[in-house]
Amino acid sequence: MRKKTILVIFGGMSGEHDISLSSASFISEALSHCEEYRTITVGITKEGDWYLYTGPYSRMRKREWLDDDYVKRAALSLDAQNPALVVFQEDGRYETIPIDCVFPVMHGRYGEDGTMQGLLEMAHVPFVGCGVAASALAMDKVLACALFEQKGIPHTPWHHVDEMSWHQDKAAYVDFLAQTFECPIFVKPSRGGSSLGITKVLSKEALKEAVDKAFLFDRRVVVEQGAVGREVEIGGLGGYNDPELSPIGEIVPDRAFYDYDSKYEEDSSSELIIPADLDASVVSDIRSIARKAWCALDLYGLARIDFFVTNEGVVLLNEINTMPGFVSISMYPRLFRHAGYTDETLMRRLVELAFEREDRSS
Repeated sequence: MRKKTILVIFGGMSGEHDISLSSASFISEALSHCEEYRTITVGITKEGDWYLYTGPYSRMRKREWLDDDYVKRAALSLDAQNPALVVFQEDGRYETIPIDCVFPVMHGRYGEDGTMQGLLEMAHVPFVGCGVAASALAMDKVLACALFEQKGIPHTPWHHVDEMSWHQDKAAYVDFLAQTFECPIFVKPSRGGSSLGITKVLSKEALKEAVDKAFLFDRRVVVEQGAVGREVEIGGLGGYNDPELSPIGEIVPDRAFYDYDSKYEEDSSSELIIPADLDASVVSDIRSIARKAWCALDLYGLARIDFFVTNEGVVLLNEINTMPGFVSISMYPRLFRHAGYTDETLMRRLVELAFEREDRSS
Protein backbone atom coordinates (compact mmCIF):
# COMPACT_ATOMS: atom_id res chain seq x y z
CA MET A 1 0.00 0.00 0.00
CA ARG A 2 1.36 3.41 -1.00
CA LYS A 3 2.29 5.69 1.86
CA LYS A 4 0.45 8.99 1.90
CA THR A 5 2.72 11.99 1.62
CA ILE A 6 2.24 14.64 4.31
CA LEU A 7 3.75 18.02 3.54
CA VAL A 8 4.69 19.97 6.68
CA ILE A 9 4.97 23.69 5.94
CA PHE A 10 6.77 25.86 8.50
CA GLY A 11 8.33 29.26 9.02
CA GLY A 12 6.63 32.15 7.27
CA MET A 13 6.65 35.91 7.34
CA SER A 14 5.00 36.49 10.72
CA GLY A 15 6.65 37.53 13.96
CA GLU A 16 6.12 33.96 15.13
CA HIS A 17 8.49 32.50 12.54
CA ASP A 18 10.91 31.01 15.06
CA ILE A 19 8.14 29.35 17.06
CA SER A 20 6.93 27.69 13.88
CA LEU A 21 10.36 26.11 13.38
CA SER A 22 10.25 24.47 16.80
CA SER A 23 6.64 23.35 16.36
CA ALA A 24 7.38 21.85 12.94
CA SER A 25 10.38 19.98 14.30
CA PHE A 26 8.18 18.41 16.99
CA ILE A 27 5.35 17.56 14.57
CA SER A 28 7.61 16.19 11.81
CA GLU A 29 9.41 13.95 14.29
CA ALA A 30 6.10 12.60 15.59
CA LEU A 31 4.75 12.04 12.06
CA SER A 32 7.92 10.19 11.07
CA HIS A 33 6.87 7.39 13.45
CA CYS A 34 3.54 6.92 11.62
CA GLU A 35 4.39 4.08 9.22
CA GLU A 36 1.52 4.87 6.85
CA TYR A 37 2.83 8.37 6.10
CA ARG A 38 5.83 9.81 4.31
CA THR A 39 6.74 13.22 5.73
CA ILE A 40 8.37 15.99 3.68
CA THR A 41 9.07 19.47 4.99
CA VAL A 42 9.05 22.87 3.34
CA GLY A 43 10.27 26.03 5.04
CA ILE A 44 9.19 29.55 4.16
CA THR A 45 11.74 32.24 4.96
CA LYS A 46 10.86 35.55 6.59
CA GLU A 47 11.11 37.06 3.10
CA GLY A 48 8.60 34.56 1.68
CA ASP A 49 10.93 32.20 -0.22
CA TRP A 50 9.97 28.49 -0.23
CA TYR A 51 12.52 25.68 0.21
CA LEU A 52 12.29 21.92 0.43
CA TYR A 53 14.20 20.97 3.59
CA THR A 54 15.76 17.49 3.81
CA GLY A 55 17.96 17.80 6.88
CA PRO A 56 17.56 16.55 10.46
CA TYR A 57 14.46 17.74 12.26
CA SER A 58 16.64 18.90 15.15
CA ARG A 59 18.22 21.58 12.93
CA MET A 60 14.79 23.06 12.33
CA ARG A 61 14.34 23.58 16.05
CA LYS A 62 17.78 25.16 16.34
CA ARG A 63 16.95 27.60 13.53
CA GLU A 64 19.73 26.18 11.38
CA TRP A 65 17.55 24.74 8.63
CA LEU A 66 18.41 27.22 5.86
CA ASP A 67 21.64 25.49 4.86
CA ASP A 68 22.66 24.88 1.24
CA ASP A 69 23.36 21.23 2.04
CA TYR A 70 19.73 20.61 3.01
CA VAL A 71 17.54 22.94 0.95
CA LYS A 72 16.32 23.38 -2.62
CA ARG A 73 14.00 26.03 -3.97
CA ALA A 74 10.42 24.81 -4.16
CA ALA A 75 6.87 25.85 -4.93
CA LEU A 76 3.40 24.35 -4.62
CA SER A 77 1.58 23.20 -7.72
CA LEU A 78 -2.04 23.40 -6.66
CA ASP A 79 -3.71 21.54 -9.48
CA ALA A 80 -6.86 20.21 -7.83
CA GLN A 81 -6.43 16.89 -9.62
CA ASN A 82 -2.72 16.45 -8.95
CA PRO A 83 -1.42 18.63 -6.09
CA ALA A 84 2.36 18.46 -5.85
CA LEU A 85 5.49 20.08 -4.59
CA VAL A 86 7.73 21.34 -7.39
CA VAL A 87 11.43 21.14 -6.48
CA PHE A 88 13.93 23.08 -8.59
CA GLN A 89 17.40 21.72 -9.38
CA GLU A 90 20.53 23.81 -9.85
CA ASP A 91 20.70 22.95 -13.58
CA GLY A 92 17.25 24.46 -14.17
CA ARG A 93 15.37 21.17 -14.23
CA TYR A 94 12.70 20.31 -11.70
CA GLU A 95 10.92 17.35 -10.18
CA THR A 96 7.43 17.05 -8.76
CA ILE A 97 6.50 15.25 -5.56
CA PRO A 98 2.78 14.39 -5.31
CA ILE A 99 1.28 15.39 -1.95
CA ASP A 100 -1.77 13.95 -0.22
CA CYS A 101 -2.16 16.31 2.74
CA VAL A 102 -0.64 19.52 4.11
CA PHE A 103 0.09 20.19 7.76
CA PRO A 104 0.48 24.00 7.86
CA VAL A 105 2.53 24.50 11.02
CA MET A 106 2.26 28.25 10.74
CA HIS A 107 1.70 30.58 13.69
CA GLY A 108 0.38 34.10 13.32
CA ARG A 109 -0.14 36.15 10.17
CA TYR A 110 0.18 34.69 6.67
CA GLY A 111 -0.40 31.14 7.81
CA GLU A 112 -2.68 30.71 10.82
CA ASP A 113 -5.03 33.53 9.79
CA GLY A 114 -6.87 31.82 6.92
CA THR A 115 -4.51 32.83 4.11
CA MET A 116 -2.79 29.45 3.75
CA GLN A 117 -6.09 27.68 4.41
CA GLY A 118 -7.78 29.57 1.57
CA LEU A 119 -5.02 28.59 -0.85
CA LEU A 120 -5.38 24.92 0.07
CA GLU A 121 -9.18 24.92 0.09
CA MET A 122 -9.26 26.41 -3.39
CA ALA A 123 -7.14 23.53 -4.66
CA HIS A 124 -9.07 20.87 -2.70
CA VAL A 125 -5.93 19.77 -0.86
CA PRO A 126 -6.65 18.11 2.50
CA PHE A 127 -5.00 20.03 5.33
CA VAL A 128 -4.78 19.83 9.08
CA GLY A 129 -6.67 22.35 11.18
CA CYS A 130 -9.40 24.92 10.90
CA GLY A 131 -10.77 26.34 7.67
CA VAL A 132 -10.60 29.87 6.29
CA ALA A 133 -13.35 31.55 8.30
CA ALA A 134 -12.54 29.93 11.64
CA SER A 135 -8.83 30.66 11.26
CA ALA A 136 -9.45 34.31 10.33
CA LEU A 137 -11.98 34.88 13.12
CA ALA A 138 -9.84 33.33 15.83
CA MET A 139 -6.80 35.32 14.71
CA ASP A 140 -8.65 38.66 14.68
CA LYS A 141 -9.43 39.52 18.31
CA VAL A 142 -11.78 42.36 17.35
CA LEU A 143 -13.96 40.03 15.28
CA ALA A 144 -13.68 37.17 17.78
CA CYS A 145 -14.70 39.36 20.73
CA ALA A 146 -17.67 40.71 18.80
CA LEU A 147 -18.78 37.17 17.95
CA PHE A 148 -18.39 35.99 21.55
CA GLU A 149 -20.52 38.93 22.66
CA GLN A 150 -23.19 38.20 20.05
CA LYS A 151 -23.30 34.51 21.04
CA GLY A 152 -23.52 35.24 24.75
CA ILE A 153 -20.14 33.67 25.54
CA PRO A 154 -18.71 35.19 28.74
CA HIS A 155 -15.61 37.18 27.93
CA THR A 156 -13.51 39.88 29.56
CA PRO A 157 -14.80 43.45 28.95
CA TRP A 158 -13.06 44.93 25.92
CA HIS A 159 -12.79 47.87 23.54
CA HIS A 160 -11.03 48.17 20.22
CA VAL A 161 -8.91 51.12 19.10
CA ASP A 162 -8.35 51.95 15.42
CA GLU A 163 -5.14 53.60 14.32
CA MET A 164 -6.71 56.73 12.83
CA SER A 165 -8.72 57.57 15.94
CA TRP A 166 -5.72 56.93 18.16
CA HIS A 167 -3.45 59.31 16.28
CA GLN A 168 -6.10 62.05 16.16
CA ASP A 169 -6.01 62.48 19.96
CA LYS A 170 -3.96 60.06 22.00
CA ALA A 171 -4.44 61.94 25.27
CA ALA A 172 -8.23 61.85 25.00
CA TYR A 173 -8.15 58.14 24.18
CA VAL A 174 -5.92 57.42 27.17
CA ASP A 175 -8.38 59.26 29.41
CA PHE A 176 -11.28 57.27 27.96
CA LEU A 177 -9.52 53.93 28.45
CA ALA A 178 -8.46 54.80 31.99
CA GLN A 179 -12.07 55.69 32.86
CA THR A 180 -13.46 52.56 31.17
CA PHE A 181 -11.10 49.96 32.66
CA GLU A 182 -9.38 49.32 35.95
CA CYS A 183 -5.79 48.17 36.15
CA PRO A 184 -4.51 45.65 35.31
CA ILE A 185 -5.41 46.24 31.65
CA PHE A 186 -4.19 44.16 28.73
CA VAL A 187 -3.37 45.87 25.44
CA LYS A 188 -3.04 43.57 22.41
CA PRO A 189 -2.65 43.79 18.64
CA SER A 190 -5.90 42.56 17.10
CA ARG A 191 -4.20 39.98 14.89
CA GLY A 192 -1.33 38.06 16.38
CA GLY A 193 -0.37 35.40 18.84
CA SER A 194 2.31 34.13 21.22
CA SER A 195 1.84 37.31 23.28
CA LEU A 196 3.81 39.39 20.74
CA GLY A 197 3.05 43.08 21.19
CA ILE A 198 0.97 42.50 24.32
CA THR A 199 1.43 44.62 27.44
CA LYS A 200 0.00 44.21 30.91
CA VAL A 201 -0.70 47.79 31.97
CA LEU A 202 -0.59 48.60 35.68
CA SER A 203 -1.09 52.38 35.54
CA LYS A 204 -2.72 55.06 33.40
CA GLU A 205 0.71 56.48 32.64
CA ALA A 206 1.73 53.25 30.90
CA LEU A 207 -1.29 53.12 28.56
CA LYS A 208 0.04 55.34 25.79
CA GLU A 209 3.27 53.37 25.41
CA ALA A 210 1.37 50.06 25.47
CA VAL A 211 -1.04 51.10 22.71
CA ASP A 212 1.78 52.53 20.59
CA LYS A 213 3.64 49.24 20.97
CA ALA A 214 0.59 47.19 19.92
CA PHE A 215 0.18 49.34 16.79
CA LEU A 216 3.64 48.21 15.67
CA PHE A 217 2.05 44.79 15.07
CA ASP A 218 -1.37 45.65 13.63
CA ARG A 219 -3.60 48.56 12.61
CA ARG A 220 -6.25 47.69 15.21
CA VAL A 221 -5.72 47.16 18.93
CA VAL A 222 -7.82 45.43 21.57
CA VAL A 223 -7.90 46.76 25.13
CA GLU A 224 -9.23 44.28 27.69
CA GLN A 225 -10.02 44.41 31.36
CA GLY A 226 -7.50 42.26 33.18
CA ALA A 227 -9.01 39.43 35.18
CA VAL A 228 -7.54 38.78 38.61
CA GLY A 229 -7.41 35.04 39.08
CA ARG A 230 -6.09 31.93 37.35
CA GLU A 231 -5.16 31.18 33.71
CA VAL A 232 -6.36 27.82 32.42
CA GLU A 233 -6.48 26.15 29.01
CA ILE A 234 -8.30 23.28 27.36
CA GLY A 235 -7.58 21.53 24.07
CA GLY A 236 -10.10 20.57 21.42
CA LEU A 237 -9.67 17.78 18.87
CA GLY A 238 -12.29 16.67 16.37
CA GLY A 239 -14.93 17.63 13.83
CA TYR A 240 -17.16 20.65 13.49
CA ASN A 241 -19.67 19.95 16.23
CA ASP A 242 -18.22 17.13 18.28
CA PRO A 243 -14.77 18.03 19.64
CA GLU A 244 -13.05 15.80 22.13
CA LEU A 245 -12.03 18.07 24.98
CA SER A 246 -8.83 17.44 26.88
CA PRO A 247 -8.30 17.72 30.63
CA ILE A 248 -7.92 21.32 31.80
CA GLY A 249 -4.43 22.69 32.43
CA GLU A 250 -3.44 25.64 34.58
CA ILE A 251 -0.61 28.06 33.87
CA VAL A 252 1.37 29.52 36.75
CA PRO A 253 3.58 32.07 34.93
CA ASP A 254 7.04 32.94 36.16
CA ARG A 255 6.55 36.64 35.40
CA ALA A 256 3.88 39.36 35.17
CA PHE A 257 1.93 37.37 32.59
CA TYR A 258 2.36 34.35 30.35
CA ASP A 259 4.43 36.07 27.67
CA TYR A 260 6.47 34.90 24.68
CA ASP A 261 9.48 33.71 26.70
CA SER A 262 7.31 31.92 29.27
CA LYS A 263 5.64 29.96 26.46
CA TYR A 264 8.64 28.96 24.38
CA GLU A 265 11.96 29.26 26.20
CA GLU A 266 13.18 25.86 27.39
CA ASP A 267 14.49 27.36 30.65
CA SER A 268 11.15 28.97 31.52
CA SER A 269 10.12 28.19 35.09
CA SER A 270 6.42 28.71 34.42
CA GLU A 271 4.41 25.78 35.73
CA LEU A 272 1.82 23.87 33.70
CA ILE A 273 -0.43 21.91 36.05
CA ILE A 274 -2.54 19.12 34.51
CA PRO A 275 -5.23 18.53 35.54
CA ALA A 276 -5.92 21.90 37.13
CA ASP A 277 -7.28 21.77 40.68
CA LEU A 278 -10.70 23.30 40.08
CA ASP A 279 -14.13 22.93 41.58
CA ALA A 280 -16.42 20.59 39.65
CA SER A 281 -18.75 23.48 38.79
CA VAL A 282 -15.87 25.50 37.30
CA VAL A 283 -14.70 22.49 35.25
CA SER A 284 -18.26 22.07 33.95
CA ASP A 285 -18.45 25.76 33.00
CA ILE A 286 -15.12 25.66 31.16
CA ARG A 287 -16.05 22.58 29.17
CA SER A 288 -19.49 23.97 28.31
CA ILE A 289 -18.11 27.34 27.18
CA ALA A 290 -15.30 25.67 25.22
CA ARG A 291 -17.79 23.55 23.31
CA LYS A 292 -20.00 26.58 22.63
CA ALA A 293 -17.03 28.61 21.39
CA TRP A 294 -15.87 25.71 19.17
CA CYS A 295 -19.25 25.62 17.46
CA ALA A 296 -19.62 29.43 17.29
CA LEU A 297 -16.35 29.82 15.35
CA ASP A 298 -16.94 26.61 13.32
CA LEU A 299 -13.61 25.19 14.46
CA TYR A 300 -12.25 21.95 13.04
CA GLY A 301 -9.32 19.66 13.75
CA LEU A 302 -7.58 21.32 16.64
CA ALA A 303 -7.63 24.40 18.81
CA ARG A 304 -6.48 25.48 22.24
CA ILE A 305 -9.05 27.51 24.14
CA ASP A 306 -7.78 29.82 26.89
CA PHE A 307 -9.72 31.01 29.92
CA PHE A 308 -9.49 33.13 33.04
CA VAL A 309 -11.07 31.92 36.28
CA THR A 310 -11.59 34.86 38.62
CA ASN A 311 -11.07 34.65 42.35
CA GLU A 312 -14.86 34.49 42.63
CA GLY A 313 -14.98 31.42 40.39
CA VAL A 314 -16.33 33.20 37.29
CA VAL A 315 -15.15 31.64 34.02
CA LEU A 316 -14.23 34.06 31.21
CA LEU A 317 -13.07 33.10 27.73
CA ASN A 318 -9.78 34.74 26.84
CA GLU A 319 -8.90 33.64 23.30
CA ILE A 320 -8.69 30.72 20.87
CA ASN A 321 -5.57 29.48 19.09
CA THR A 322 -6.23 27.44 15.95
CA MET A 323 -2.60 26.32 15.57
CA PRO A 324 -1.21 26.21 19.11
CA GLY A 325 2.48 25.83 19.80
CA PHE A 326 4.01 22.37 19.62
CA VAL A 327 7.28 22.65 21.51
CA SER A 328 8.37 20.42 24.36
CA ILE A 329 6.80 22.67 27.01
CA SER A 330 3.65 23.55 25.04
CA MET A 331 0.29 23.00 26.68
CA TYR A 332 -1.67 21.47 23.77
CA PRO A 333 0.31 18.22 23.30
CA ARG A 334 0.73 17.89 27.05
CA LEU A 335 -3.02 18.17 27.58
CA PHE A 336 -3.68 15.35 25.15
CA ARG A 337 -0.96 13.17 26.65
CA HIS A 338 -3.05 13.34 29.81
CA ALA A 339 -6.05 12.31 27.69
CA GLY A 340 -4.19 9.15 26.66
CA TYR A 341 -2.66 10.23 23.33
CA THR A 342 0.97 9.70 22.47
CA ASP A 343 2.50 12.37 20.25
CA GLU A 344 2.34 9.89 17.38
CA THR A 345 -1.34 9.02 17.85
CA LEU A 346 -2.22 12.70 18.20
CA MET A 347 -0.56 13.51 14.85
CA ARG A 348 -2.24 10.53 13.23
CA ARG A 349 -5.66 11.68 14.43
CA LEU A 350 -5.08 15.22 13.16
CA VAL A 351 -4.17 13.94 9.70
CA GLU A 352 -7.16 11.57 9.71
CA LEU A 353 -9.44 14.53 10.44
CA ALA A 354 -7.98 16.38 7.45
CA PHE A 355 -8.85 13.49 5.13
CA GLU A 356 -12.31 13.07 6.70
CA ARG A 357 -13.18 16.71 5.99
CA GLU A 358 -12.05 16.47 2.38
CA ASP A 359 -14.02 13.24 1.89
CA ARG A 360 -17.11 14.94 3.28
CA SER A 361 -16.79 17.97 0.98
CA SER A 362 -15.96 16.10 -2.23
